[in-house]
Amino acid sequence: MNSNPSLPPDTRPKRLNTAKGLMLCRIIILTLLLAIAHIFQLSEKKYFFISMTNSFYYFVSLFYLVTIAYAFLLHRVKDLRRFIFLQVAIDHLFIAGLIYYTGGKDSFFPIAYVFTIIGGSILFYKRGAFYSASFSTFLYGLILLLQLYEWIRPPGQPATPEPSQVFFSLIIYLAAFYIVAFLSSTISEELKKKKSELIQKEDDYNQLETFNRNIIQSLDSGLLTIDLSGRMNFLNRTAEKILNRREEDLKNVSIHDFFPGIAGVLKDLKKKAADLPPDSRRYEIAYSNERRGKTYLGFSISPLTDPAESLIGYTLIFQDITRFKEMEEQMKRYDRMAAIGSLAAGMAHEIRNPLASLSGSIQMLKSELSLDEHQEHLMEITLRESERLNALITDFLLFAHPPQIRQSSMEIGEILDETVELFTHSPVFHEDIRICRTHRNGKAEAMVDPDQMRQVFWNLLINAAQALPDGGDIRIQVEKTNEACKGNASFQSPGREMDWVKIAIADSGNGIAPKEKEKIFEPFYTTKEGGTGLGLSIVHKIVENHNGVIRVDSDVGRGTVFTLFLPSGSAVGETVEH
Repeated sequence: MNSNPSLPPDTRPKRLNTAKGLMLCRIIILTLLLAIAHIFQLSEKKYFFISMTNSFYYFVSLFYLVTIAYAFLLHRVKDLRRFIFLQVAIDHLFIAGLIYYTGGKDSFFPIAYVFTIIGGSILFYKRGAFYSASFSTFLYGLILLLQLYEWIRPPGQPATPEPSQVFFSLIIYLAAFYIVAFLSSTISEELKKKKSELIQKEDDYNQLETFNRNIIQSLDSGLLTIDLSGRMNFLNRTAEKILNRREEDLKNVSIHDFFPGIAGVLKDLKKKAADLPPDSRRYEIAYSNERRGKTYLGFSISPLTDPAESLIGYTLIFQDITRFKEMEEQMKRYDRMAAIGSLAAGMAHEIRNPLASLSGSIQMLKSELSLDEHQEHLMEITLRESERLNALITDFLLFAHPPQIRQSSMEIGEILDETVELFTHSPVFHEDIRICRTHRNGKAEAMVDPDQMRQVFWNLLINAAQALPDGGDIRIQVEKTNEACKGNASFQSPGREMDWVKIAIADSGNGIAPKEKEKIFEPFYTTKEGGTGLGLSIVHKIVENHNGVIRVDSDVGRGTVFTLFLPSGSAVGETVEH
């Protein structure tokens, strides 16, 4: 018998329920006993297994009070096993008292010990059954022995029983008690074994379920399942993160409403599921998210079956491939810019020499010839356009073959302040434009060529001012960060982590349309009247040559932000030429 008062959390509730069930059964039996006795007494029958005396009613009432005391102590007792054992022992004594009040040897109630023996086997298994049978035999034998020697005289039993009758009754009930103990303990032990096996199976199942759930939740790919009607019924954590929605919000939502383009894929899969090779089950789809905008998902679909191999739905495994799509577009843009740059360099060199000869010849003619007013005007137009053409060719060459970079660790804030000072005195700047500068995390030094960085900042400020014809705000923010390293393999420095300087130049203009945003760094693409379309291309080229990155974020009606990431300076005065 376990005497430890502290039970595991999963054992105490079970024993608590056992104790409650034991008390409930006792109340039911006592109530039935009282009801039957009272009915027969009202029918003027003075005997029905029980002698109808006040002592009997006092005895049953006492046991009612004992049961109420059990209920009062139930939640205060720490050792429930001992408490249940004590109740069973007292039940044996109660039956012994009942046997005494109902005639001793002639009582019909020794059979009640069968129920206590069965209860003992259920509560305490084999040991409990045989302990109960032995205690029942001892109590019943004691009553018979005391009655035989006239030490007790049960109500309504004036005569002393014959010794042979006492011995016969004792042997009969002893055999009955132990046969019941044997049978009930065999059954209870088998039930105990099966229960243990069931608990073990349940534990194994729970462990397997937890293991599978942890695997599914730990996948770095999104996973969702749908039924045959297309309604979603499960999403893992990665799927919730990619879709930016919780599982509870998407349960029973049709996937056709969430991914409108997937209907054809499912239809095709239903028709040719058995014939499709694995590669043909992979697809790409665009998903619009309110917070993250347009997202591209690459996914595969596989049938979901039950244990009988019947189709019950589909499993979708997907990943966010937006960054890969962006890198793909960036590589295409690099290829286009490289091709255009090579073409521009060749053409610029071929055009510049004859243009210089033409410009020089025209200037000589202008100085040597006597021209009237109309001719003088035409000559000025020719010279002005030749100078504009020469400036365009210079931009060509700056884009195609930037000058040699002399990098050193420079304080970006100083370069920006100098450029902003010049910008505020330029023709494009006007009093309705407000400039706000913010520097975070102290001084930010980066490995740059200061002259080329001034060119970058100048072009971006000019671009921002042109987006504010009626005035507005230009916000400039400089800070040290490692944000550029996150999620971008090209930013990882071999052998060590690097810090970066982040420069953000934002305007409060009308923004850039999505179709235009994809092309703004392409040479000769411009939406401004009189623009050459080389300003942002040169910015992109210079930043790229500095091993940095430039990003653009813009929404129509909400302005534009150009963000530069440049390698942080390692030491002032360190110079690198390439």
